[in-house]
Amino acid sequence: MIGITGAGGFIGSHLVAALLSRNEEVIATDLSESVPMNLRDFSSNPMFHYSACDVGSSVSAPKAFLSSTNVIYHLASTVGVDQYINDPLGTIDNIVTGTRNVLEYCIEFNVRLISMSTSEIYGKNKEVPWSETSDRVLGDPSIDRWSYSTSKSLCEHLINAAHRKHKLPTTIIRPFNVYGPRQRPSFVIPATIQRILNGQPPLVYDDGEQTRCFTYVGDLTKGLVLSLDSESAIGQTFNLGSERESTINEVVEIALRACGSTLRPIHLDTAKEFGSHYEDIGRRVPDASKALRILGWKAETTLEEGITRTVEWMKLHPA
Repeated sequence: MIGITGAGGFIGSHLVAALLSRNEEVIATDLSESVPMNLRDFSSNPMFHYSACDVGSSVSAPKAFLSSTNVIYHLASTVGVDQYINDPLGTIDNIVTGTRNVLEYCIEFNVRLISMSTSEIYGKNKEVPWSETSDRVLGDPSIDRWSYSTSKSLCEHLINAAHRKHKLPTTIIRPFNVYGPRQRPSFVIPATIQRILNGQPPLVYDDGEQTRCFTYVGDLTKGLVLSLDSESAIGQTFNLGSERESTINEVVEIALRACGSTLRPIHLDTAKEFGSHYEDIGRRVPDASKALRILGWKAETTLEEGITRTVEWMKLHPA
């Protein structure tokens, strides 16, 4: 049986679907007492089970949930720049405490752990592409943006220590700018599409020449499943990301074409909008060769294909 924390979220719901399609029995957990909207289509599947669970609270993270599984995907986390700028203290507490609680139960019951980290780990290291052993280069701790990267890196330290000290079977995944259906519109691609579909000009931060390697959620999900299937993945960390580098300006142009829109973007001055507690990253590019070598994984969905699929989904789900 496979457990998933944060299963009601964007990536978690896609992972649930992928595992159920393989006829795996899944215990999905999230904060909601009722089955989250993203998971309701699975409610009638006899291989799907849902349990409300706040892994950030040691009291409400029941041993029954963890002890009944042989694998845990730990996806529960605070995500999004807006979240960790607005509440850096809550971000740190949620991420570190939740991971620590899950990890302790995995050690107690010898449950394999596949944990979601982030490409933000690398900070503003200018030596791209980043391999899994690239240095972390962060800014001043007074910049709230780095609270997320620092929290996730501490979790990686905890997981790697548990693997070495307790021989716990662990795998760490660092995704790169994942997008696709069901992602909330506070992230660049769904936010851009939502504005365009509502007849509003898309917003571009600063000059829009910062680059990202956007990874379609279906590709990431395949990588998560391959990590489960591979014994060679134990004790390893993997970058899962497209190696196509695109500027934000390019992404917005692709979204405009996919929506059939002639709107022009508005550029936003982040210094005025977010103040001194925000700092952007100029380039974010993965070296995904390790995932290809060990897992046989490579991002295959083009940015044009992925954005078109996302536009189609958002047209059908305007709420």
